[in-house]
Amino acid sequence: MIAYELAIEKILSQATMLGEQLMSIADSFGFVAAQDVICDCLISPFDNSAMDGFAVRHQDLQNGMVEMDVVGSSFAGDEISHGTGGAWEIMTGAGIPDGFDTVIKIEYVTIVNTDNNGRPEQIKINQPDAPLGNNIRKAGQDFSHGDLVIAAGQKINAAHIAALATIGVAEILVRKKPTIAVISTGKEIVDDANIPLQSGQIRNSNGPYLLATLQDMGFDASYAGTIKDEIEDYEACLNRLIGEYDIIISTGAVSMGRHDFIPESLGKLGADILFHKCKIRPGKPILFAKFKTQKTYYFGLPGNPISASVGLRFFVSGLIDALQGLAQEQPIKAKLTKNNIKDHGFKMFNKAFATFDDGTLNVDILQGQESFKIKPLLTANCWAVFDEDQHETKTDALVNIYPMSAGGKL
Repeated sequence: MIAYELAIEKILSQATMLGEQLMSIADSFGFVAAQDVICDCLISPFDNSAMDGFAVRHQDLQNGMVEMDVVGSSFAGDEISHGTGGAWEIMTGAGIPDGFDTVIKIEYVTIVNTDNNGRPEQIKINQPDAPLGNNIRKAGQDFSHGDLVIAAGQKINAAHIAALATIGVAEILVRKKPTIAVISTGKEIVDDANIPLQSGQIRNSNGPYLLATLQDMGFDASYAGTIKDEIEDYEACLNRLIGEYDIIISTGAVSMGRHDFIPESLGKLGADILFHKCKIRPGKPILFAKFKTQKTYYFGLPGNPISASVGLRFFVSGLIDALQGLAQEQPIKAKLTKNNIKDHGFKMFNKAFATFDDGTLNVDILQGQESFKIKPLLTANCWAVFDEDQHETKTDALVNIYPMSAGGKL
């Protein structure tokens, strides 16, 4: 049994970043950029109006001209024109005509005369003290030549996609996402919710939970089936998956019972077991292995649902980040609302609920920390983590918390 920190070191020491692929920005959400993208243009590409109104020459206002003839009109998308004298009707987003340098929004203008079609012919300016450049968005005011839009190693979000589209980038080089397969084990497991349970049977919650959580993290994992504690079936299943998937996750059959066959089978199939058992609760029996020749990673998670959840959240997710070149996640600090007693020397992962109160992030440790209890997950929005030597933690102490799923929010 090894310490959590050493277990993570062993996982990361085996991680080799996955390859790259060119992808349209429309499909790149949630992928990790494999390249820096540098802006090579100006955004906005031209001076344009921030308001509906009239473009004027600031000098004319300085000279006391407040009544002007309207000499032209521009809408967003019109070719940029050149005006001579007077005022120019302009709509939001339209390019500022050459020779004009200030925009008076429509609320500060009185229409004196219009033509037969209702177009303004003469106006009066009611804001003669408008500053030079008023209501004009200058070229390059948002992005300019040489600006870093996204750096290699950043996960692409909606804001990145908006920026990339704005500067005219159609494709981006990204890190491939790992392919993941999930296996459940246990002759007591029933997958079909329509089948009545017989004596000694339970429903399969681990498989659906792991798949849903991985989907929430942005990965389309495959379910490889439920193995009924038959070693031959398990080894045949594993042989199909090795080399086809980057990560294989199983639940159950990793403890010390007579039917906990996974460690022996992994060795038989050529895996190096890097660790088996970690000084944590819940989830102590967790196992990590690697099939070196096929470059497939294996996590054997315990069968209790919260143990499996902790294994995915705090072990598998770290490998997933490393394979994509992401930095390892750092905890958030929150104030503990009540004294917490931990009567063992294990690192403890607690189902918890965090709230903001007057600008302070507080965290409650929920009732029902047993590894078989799923109901507290319905309330929890985070994990509160206590180190091996944190036996008594006082109210208002700062503790480490993490969102429920990797990459998630509180």
